[in-house]
Amino acid sequence: MAIQEFLDTHHVFTLAQFTQEFPTGVTDRNLLARATQSGNVDIVRRGVYVSKVGQYAHAQADPFDVALAIADDAIFCYMSALQLHGVLHNLVNLTQFYTAHRIPPFSYARLNYRPYRYPKPTPDTQSILTFSGYQYPVTTKEQTLIDCLVHPGLAGGPENLLRSLSSFTYLDRNRLETQSQNLSRNTCAKLGWVLEAKQEEWLVSATFLEHLSKFVGGGPYYFYSSRPPKDDHWVNRWRLYLPYSEQEMIEWLNQ
Repeated sequence: MAIQEFLDTHHVFTLAQFTQEFPTGVTDRNLLARATQSGNVDIVRRGVYVSKVGQYAHAQADPFDVALAIADDAIFCYMSALQLHGVLHNLVNLTQFYTAHRIPPFSYARLNYRPYRYPKPTPDTQSILTFSGYQYPVTTKEQTLIDCLVHPGLAGGPENLLRSLSSFTYLDRNRLETQSQNLSRNTCAKLGWVLEAKQEEWLVSATFLEHLSKFVGGGPYYFYSSRPPKDDHWVNRWRLYLPYSEQEMIEWLNQ
C-alpha cells in the first residue's frame, strides 16, 4: 500500500508533503486520519505528523526535524546552536529557533520547543551537516556567541554558556569585529571580557580588545542580572559585574 511505504520512509512530515505525494486521493487522507487514530501516526501540531511504524516504531523524532516541519524558515539558535556546533555542555530537552512565523511555544514527546522572532539585524547563519546526513540552518559560532551573551538565560545560564564556549577552538575575528559594531555597550563589555579570557586561544588582537574597552565607557554593566540579587563581582577594565568570581568563571571558560 502506497501510504504504508510513505510512512515507512518519512519519519517527520507535513500535510503539504503528504498531499504532494498523494494529490488526488480523498481515500489517502482518510487512511492518514485512521493512522493517527490507531496510533501509527502522531500529530505534533496541526499539519505536522510523526510516523510511528516500521523503522520508526520506537524511534524518537529528531527535534530539529520537528522544528523545521513546524517552521520551514527556522534558524536554530542559543543552546540549539551550541548543540549543532557540537559544544553544548548540558544536555537539555529544549529546541530553540528563530522564525518569522508567529508560533507559540509547544511541546511534543516530552521535549519543549521555543520559537523566537527573527532579531534585527538579520542573524549571520550557516548550514551544518550532521552525522545523520541532514543539513540544518543555524547561527554561526560568532553569532551564537553574541546572541548568548545578549541573553545568557536563554543559553542555560552563565556556567552552561561559558563551559560550552570553552569547546570552541576558533572564532572568525573579522566576523566578530563586524558584528560588534551593532552591539550595545553592555553586550560589548561582556564580549570584551570573554575575548580577553580567550585571547591567546582564539587569537584575539590586542587592538580589538582596546577598541571594545574604549567603547564600553564608564558602565556599570551586568553579565547576567542587574536585578536583585545583582551580579556583584567587579571587573574594572570592562566596567562589568559578574555573577560569580572572575577566577571561577574563567575556569569554566578555559576548562
